[in-house]
Amino acid sequence: MLRWIKIDVMIEGEQKPPFFVGSMLRGAIGFALKRVVCINPSFQCEGCFSAKECLYYRFYEEQHTSHAFRLDIRLQPKNFDFSLYLFDEAVDALPYILSAVKKAVEENGLGKDRKKMRVRQISIRDRIIYDGNTFASLDGVEPVQLLPRDAVKDVRVEFTMPLRIKEKNKLATEEISLHTLIHSIRNRYAQIKGDSPSRLDYHVEGEIVSSTLKYVDMHRYSNRQKKGMSLGGLKGTLTIKGLDPKSYEYLRLGEITAAGKQTAFGLGSYILKEEK
Repeated sequence: MLRWIKIDVMIEGEQKPPFFVGSMLRGAIGFALKRVVCINPSFQCEGCFSAKECLYYRFYEEQHTSHAFRLDIRLQPKNFDFSLYLFDEAVDALPYILSAVKKAVEENGLGKDRKKMRVRQISIRDRIIYDGNTFASLDGVEPVQLLPRDAVKDVRVEFTMPLRIKEKNKLATEEISLHTLIHSIRNRYAQIKGDSPSRLDYHVEGEIVSSTLKYVDMHRYSNRQKKGMSLGGLKGTLTIKGLDPKSYEYLRLGEITAAGKQTAFGLGSYILKEEK
């Protein structure tokens, strides 16, 4: 059973956010998190004696895995407000993440110009954790679990952020199958749980009867690789009919974890609605 905590952050500042804030926010929080948790005098991850136990390493440096957090953002935002999901064991790192968010925004600043802004409020499930001046006690802050629900056969999947996913071994730029989407969600869940990706062990039932998916091109600059990288993906709505109960549960799960690649940057998020 997946556990998670969703952190909602409200930011005040005059700086205008870019079309895609995911890369900026992820990088700024990572830069701050390393300074919050790093105990290595060399400040280097390669060969570090504490890498396996390090929160920063698990979130930012560990390769070939799905990291146990993700940003929740929108394209072309009016401000820098965002949400951050922590999954399973990562929920225990909540105090460090809160500290890193505040440090990133108020001490280090955002963007290439390092513009410092103010964290106006941080809340979890409508409970104010930070009021702009002081942090409240985290006593009683508990992770959420996905509870069973009666299955729905006909749904809409509304992608609020581009879905970056492979279809037939290449990046999908037009359409995807329902099986591909469910398989992606299942494997992301498995990796969060520390398991290896695998094939689905059942037959996915359901038909995508309509799609408005269109490819949205985006780019980011990787400081690690010293080059620009594509973050484009499919954005729009899928209407699905005749969905089987297990696939419906996976779609509910994906609404929390997001689907596809680069979810840590905010990609692959969607809203699941009952089709009437």
